[in-house]
Amino acid sequence: MSQQAANESMPTNDTQHKLQVAYIMDPLCGWCYAAAPIVDAMREAFGDQLQWQIYLGGLIRESRVLGPRFCDHILAASQRIEQITGQPIGADFKQMIQQPGCKLDSRPASIAIHELILQGEPEKTLDYIKRLQNHHFREGFSLNETDLLISATDGLLADQATLKEKLSKPATWSDLMDPLFTQGHNMMTSSEGQGYPTFAIKYRGCYQKIQHEDFYGDPEGLVKALKPVVMEVTSGQVATSQVTEV
Repeated sequence: MSQQAANESMPTNDTQHKLQVAYIMDPLCGWCYAAAPIVDAMREAFGDQLQWQIYLGGLIRESRVLGPRFCDHILAASQRIEQITGQPIGADFKQMIQQPGCKLDSRPASIAIHELILQGEPEKTLDYIKRLQNHHFREGFSLNETDLLISATDGLLADQATLKEKLSKPATWSDLMDPLFTQGHNMMTSSEGQGYPTFAIKYRGCYQKIQHEDFYGDPEGLVKALKPVVMEVTSGQVATSQVTEV
């Protein structure tokens, strides 16, 4: 099943009075980790008034050895993330990416996230994404470690056996994930996103990008800006502010 089909599989009665939020992300994306407090704030403030739709973008679509320039780019971005958002980047992460031969690959963690998407419980998918982000960016674990990816699903994923089987066949990873990465990229571009993460809300019939970049240091500010839109969608009332302000 595709990401789009899984995201749209909720019964109509469950979604018609909820604000649909498309979250296009990659588990290796530092700025997706930087946006975790924004996701947390939206979940806490609006709860089941939101219908989350999670798409995977495929930042690194094959196993890639980090070169010095890419490593320096990640370290510089890590410093900015800490300064702007307060999200800690662990010393073990910085040490890991500077190890000779360090490899990054979006596919294994994305396969695991997609299994949660297929389960049809977005809140558990978001919980899992947060676990992986903390393991990677705070604790310095590689998301190429399949045992970690599986154990992190404890209490969230009902069918770990299927995930284990998929992760045991690296030769099939690209065939499995490339179509899903394309769907995520298409959702990003159709909502005028320019990178990961992209957040887009379905508002008055079309997906519109949230300018979350303005709220990295102020998640509650984004919640405040979204409240009129959430009220309009969930109650049928006309919002007094326009979505372009968000």
